[in-house]
Amino acid sequence: MSLSNGLTTGEIPAKTGSSSRILYFDNMRLFFTVLVILHHVALTYGAHSGWYYYENSDNAFTNLVLSLLMNVNRAWVLGCFFMVSGYFTPGSYDRKGAVRFLKDRIIRIGIPLAVFALLIRPSIVYMMNREALAAQYSFCENLFLLKNVAPGPAWFLEVLLIFSIMYSLWRRLRKPPDAPKNKGMSFPGDRAIVLFILVLAAATIVIRIYFPTEREIFHLRIGNYTGYVAFFAAGIAAYRNNWFQGITEAIGRRWSMITAAAVFAYCIIVIVAWSSHMSLSFLRGGLSLRTLLATCVETAIAVGSMISISYIFRKFFNKQPGVVKGMAQDAYAVFIFHAPVIVAYTYLTRDILGSNPFLKFITAFIAGSALCFLVCHYVIRKLPFAKRIL
Repeated sequence: MSLSNGLTTGEIPAKTGSSSRILYFDNMRLFFTVLVILHHVALTYGAHSGWYYYENSDNAFTNLVLSLLMNVNRAWVLGCFFMVSGYFTPGSYDRKGAVRFLKDRIIRIGIPLAVFALLIRPSIVYMMNREALAAQYSFCENLFLLKNVAPGPAWFLEVLLIFSIMYSLWRRLRKPPDAPKNKGMSFPGDRAIVLFILVLAAATIVIRIYFPTEREIFHLRIGNYTGYVAFFAAGIAAYRNNWFQGITEAIGRRWSMITAAAVFAYCIIVIVAWSSHMSLSFLRGGLSLRTLLATCVETAIAVGSMISISYIFRKFFNKQPGVVKGMAQDAYAVFIFHAPVIVAYTYLTRDILGSNPFLKFITAFIAGSALCFLVCHYVIRKLPFAKRIL
């Protein structure tokens, strides 16, 4: 399988024209997928919106821990996902050309997106609200109501498809239209990276004044997209210039420490606000000193994670034991289909572990993640044509 959608495998063409596996990219993608599951399980036990089923509690410790997890996760995971997707986009286009590239994207991204938006999400919404909705319309009628059609957690696929189309148009309009050669430009220095962080943070602050992250347009949170566009573009530049191969030991260690410090600072910001009984809405946008500081730190986490995670996985996780290889192959399917599995698991086990929300969270994350991979491996990917898409 090729990594034509940025989420499937880690296969790219070498400069000689052959292809070689990049196992640490496979493992990074698997890691990001597990963190997406973690985020959605945390939403179940620690949020009031953005998910399908909730078990909220007044346990201060659980609420604080889950709030930290969700906010730190949100700061960098999806940005790194877009970076990985951007990294594999130029090579896929170079090999296939515009028509085949877009056809492949529509099959591998568009079909799963349509299945989730038109079938899975309406089904989850109906089943979790059946007492109220059954009086209005039947389950089958529910599938044809446009008000229930939305990408949900599959919004990433919607945006990735848009980015792919825009990239294809950009390549077609370029002069000359031929694919550029790999320049081999050295990895950016610390000054360039810091400047990138500051410019990206400034752009994000401006956008979030008008589009706080909770505000949606066509189900998309525009306040986050400055970073997503930047990281997708950074992935393209990284591919053309072999940047990830240029992350030296010194660079990797230095930015791992910087990223850890940024995460610590972000946690302190959240904890101080929490302990003062302040709303955490300043993390989503607006114009205040807290927002400016939090956005700068959040951007540092995102950019630093892009560097440090790539370094850590290339150095320590550039191999795949049997079970990891299988999980990596199933990760794209899990990314798409984890929502109904997690919702079903948390709902059906709601009375099993008593009222301890943190214990429920830990158990649901471990057992729910395992169930997601098992269902996708033994059921979803066994369906006709599934391996062509997933």
